[in-house]
Amino acid sequence: MSLSRLSTLPAEIRNAIYEYVVTTEQAVTFRLDAFQQEYYVPAVQPALTRVSRKVRAESLPLYYECNEFVLHTESPKAEDAWKWLRSNQMYLPVMRRLTLWIRYVPFANQRASSQGAIGISIYRPTRTDGWRIDADWKWITVVRRPTELNGDVKYIMKRLDEALAPISKDGAGPEDYIGVMADVRLFYVQEKMS
Repeated sequence: MSLSRLSTLPAEIRNAIYEYVVTTEQAVTFRLDAFQQEYYVPAVQPALTRVSRKVRAESLPLYYECNEFVLHTESPKAEDAWKWLRSNQMYLPVMRRLTLWIRYVPFANQRASSQGAIGISIYRPTRTDGWRIDADWKWITVVRRPTELNGDVKYIMKRLDEALAPISKDGAGPEDYIGVMADVRLFYVQEKMS
């Protein structure tokens, strides 16, 4: 089908085609490690968005609306997430699912390593709804779950819930999202070190 024939289709059908093409089953993230490539997709806009200005304008909002994006809360990948949020500021209002990866922190007096991360997702049912926390969280590693992990997740979710207000407002910008990520990480580390 040539591009000119695609443009003659009704907008609803074009949107259905775009949504099918730009949506992925896997979460989208930055700086993939070799072992992650099977489970995640790199944060690169789909090739379809480079076909023409018209197709880009119609399909790119669907890419951000229909996919889950992983945002790391710890350096160096956090800086990638921050840059990505800033460069995609115009699409923040249409995003509907983000997952924050928070590196596990053992208690201050433990010798356990901090291998592993907690993945907590936030979502909004529609573009106009405020952000909500998904009760289903993930332990992201091959290492066995620490015994206190459920308590850590409960604490992080409580702090995250308190921090969601700024990004649930109309006009929330990248700095608001970055602030939430940094605050949640900081509160968690402080709690574990106290």
